[in-house]
Amino acid sequence: MKKQVVILGAGIAGLSAGYFLQKTGKFDVTLIEKQDRVGGLCGSFEHEGFVLDYGAHKLYSTIPGVLDGIREVMGDRLAMVRKSHKIFLKGHALDYPLKLGNFFKALGLVDFLKMGFGYAAALFTGGFDRRPVRSYKDYMLRRFGRPTYEMVFDPLADKVWGDPSTLHVNMALTRFPASNGLDIVLKLLGIKKETKDSNAEFFYYPKEGFRGFGLRLKEMIEGSGGKIITGASVERLRRRGDSVEAVEGTCMTGKFDLPCDVLISTIPLQMLSRLVFEDKSAVHMADDLEFRHLIMVYLFIDKPLVLKDQWIFFPERKYLFSRIFEQKQILETLGPKNKTAICCDLTCPEESWAWKADDKALLDRCAQGLQDAGFVSEKKSIYSGKVLRVKNFYPRYGADYSQRITSMTAQLQKVNNLLLTGRLGMYNYNNSDHCFDMGRFIADGLAGGESAGKIWNDLAARVAEYRIVD
Repeated sequence: MKKQVVILGAGIAGLSAGYFLQKTGKFDVTLIEKQDRVGGLCGSFEHEGFVLDYGAHKLYSTIPGVLDGIREVMGDRLAMVRKSHKIFLKGHALDYPLKLGNFFKALGLVDFLKMGFGYAAALFTGGFDRRPVRSYKDYMLRRFGRPTYEMVFDPLADKVWGDPSTLHVNMALTRFPASNGLDIVLKLLGIKKETKDSNAEFFYYPKEGFRGFGLRLKEMIEGSGGKIITGASVERLRRRGDSVEAVEGTCMTGKFDLPCDVLISTIPLQMLSRLVFEDKSAVHMADDLEFRHLIMVYLFIDKPLVLKDQWIFFPERKYLFSRIFEQKQILETLGPKNKTAICCDLTCPEESWAWKADDKALLDRCAQGLQDAGFVSEKKSIYSGKVLRVKNFYPRYGADYSQRITSMTAQLQKVNNLLLTGRLGMYNYNNSDHCFDMGRFIADGLAGGESAGKIWNDLAARVAEYRIVD
């Protein structure tokens, strides 16, 4: 008899787990999703003739087998796109990954030399400094030097994550994998080439917008007998001893009561803790995890295209947004022929001006930023706008986050048929390719008869090695 698997959440993490589990033929899978659609923020919406993603997304991976698996799922629904990203600094769009030669035209001789000497000093002193690297700030200073850190990495990290001196070093290790100083300098000078493990020369993208990835996984799950319940709310995890035996809740068609041999959660740890824990102190432990809110400001412009790149990072604090993204730079078919849309995204804490501001103020600030940067000549070319907000979307690795996660894991693992996956489910900063890999890993373990506890521990070790490749 097939085992019954219930998955909480139908974002890419939940869909990937469901797809791989159904593929084994050993499980009957049911996904429960609170929204009326699948994919989460790895999706798209339609507005004024555009198909727009919820921010910038791509399909790329250095994990063996992941791209092959994605191509198998998507077939001819994928486009292959040459990547073009930039960093905007002092009025210039500079190549990314960074190269010292790019800085000269933007900085002038004096600042360029300061940056060069800063690199050299970091390279020299790094070989003698034996103090432990405890924060994002420590890590970046030792690898890039103070001038570059203060000009690029400090303001960008501050805009995206908050004070870099209070960020755990893992935040830097995820974004900028460990490398020796000489290796970094050689790449910056252009003497040593980037590899596929540090820089994506191309990426894949679904032809119907990024929503196509989630929709295809949904088709594959349902086509093999799996079920997806949308517009649903989980109200109770019915327990028998140390296991969850059923998931109870409501959906548009009424109440449901799903038998459960294995429970996989992709939902935020705060939500899961309220379902699992009776001890309020354990619930508070989850509530104390730090997050950043996400704001996406879409500006619609009377031009066929505006940028020359798919997305551009903005480290300088004078710009409200930390990145802009033009979807038609990936596929021009995703919008009207003579118009385009720019998504300006930013993260912020609860108490920030941006989170409290009304939509008009955000639209005005972002429009002014595009004009100041020279991407639009006048605001009147921006004929419309839309603002989307997502609360508590990006995990923020504070100084003590590792201890908090370890404590929470010890409590959650007392439920012996529970597994976690995904960005919010595992409180781990990762991308869609990582979620795909996690689903595959879980399915392989369960199909091989491994216990949930072993799979959990092995997956946690695997996830700790994930790196973001831009």
